Amino acid sequence: MIILASQSPRRKELLAQILKDIPFETIPSSFNERAIHESNCRHLCLEEAIGKGQEVSKTHPNDIIIASDTMVSFKGEQLGKPKDENDVYRMLRELSGNKHDIITAYCIIKNSEILKKRVVTATLFIEKMADLEIQEYIDTGSPFDKAGAYGVQDKDFINSKILSGSMSTIMGLPTDELAEDLKDLGIIK
Repeated sequence: MIILASQSPRRKELLAQILKDIPFETIPSSFNERAIHESNCRHLCLEEAIGKGQEVSKTHPNDIIIASDTMVSFKGEQLGKPKDENDVYRMLRELSGNKHDIITAYCIIKNSEILKKRVVTATLFIEKMADLEIQEYIDTGSPFDKAGAYGVQDKDFINSKILSGSMSTIMGLPTDELAEDLKDLGIIK
């Protein structure tokens, strides 16, 4: 069995595109992300993905576990999920009219052994946002469960432009890279 160590509907949808007719389960990880003390966003993102995957692998050792983590990095600062409405304002004001990186790391694990791991980066530019636009976006409730306080795929989100990388990386699971690794491991054709 293949298990996606996530409760994200976006990741589930992206993995379904890769696996096509291959069934899989989703099991959220109980891994404590705060246990990792790493200042480099790329390393931190990968360590969190591995931690999530290994946590699920403990109770499902014979299954293939796919785990990922996504972070927004702006001027070297990690922007995780916002704590509250004020945090959403702070993040979106910083990102407004600027470009930033979205880092998604993933790993493929079986029996707590890392079979593949990868860190993929995309760069996004967000158009300038007025306070009213930020408030309207907050009112949708969408920014609270997303790194950087936004979902580029949200229809209510302001205009943005991908400067490099893919939409799937930004959404939390780089489909091209993951498909390549799953093929390399013989999990998909």
